[in-house]
Amino acid sequence: MMTTPPPSGACPAAFGDLLTPVEAAQYLRLDELGSHTPKSAIRTLTYWRDKGVLRATKYARHTWFRKSELDRFLEQMTEK
Repeated sequence: MMTTPPPSGACPAAFGDLLTPVEAAQYLRLDELGSHTPKSAIRTLTYWRDKGVLRATKYARHTWFRKSELDRFLEQMTEK
């Protein structure tokens, strides 16, 4: 049985909780800090990802962030 591929630019329905880097930055409210532009917010996410603190998913040559991973990251970064 053949399935119809998703429209160009659309992520598969199975990945409904995946966010683009810009959406992830907005979810973490980096855009509200005043010191971040969308470009610098993405650099911040990349920095955390490269340090191994925040995990990302690579799919179709793009980087995506799972909401559950962002929630885990927030929990980890929250002062106890």
